Amino acid sequence: MIGCFGSVTFETNDRRICTFNGLKQSASAGYSEHKRYTKKSQREFEGPQNQSVTFEMKFVAGHGVSPRAMMNKMINICESGTVCTFVIGGCRVGGGKWTVDSVDADYREVWNHGELISVAVNVTATEYN
Repeated sequence: MIGCFGSVTFETNDRRICTFNGLKQSASAGYSEHKRYTKKSQREFEGPQNQSVTFEMKFVAGHGVSPRAMMNKMINICESGTVCTFVIGGCRVGGGKWTVDSVDADYREVWNHGELISVAVNVTATEYN
């Protein structure tokens, strides 16, 4: 097992491939600017901001997953406001708890009767504290 995002398990084996690509993690801090007479302004550290991540998952029917079911699972996590754990290689990413801000699905291959064979799902998530 590579890791997990909530109930979605990232793994590769001889029966199933469910992974992510292009993981980008962003961290930032908040500052206030205090103006001072005849001097440069002074910055005051307010604290860290919630981290954010973006990544892409590709679901292919021939890799032992149902592309439509996995896509709908990610959409449901987003629309329900579910707080998820995010773990890679046994280590928590950020604070470990995340909410999904958006899910963008790119239907890559659809067969004759509307059967979804391949979909790329782009996920944007924010740390939940």
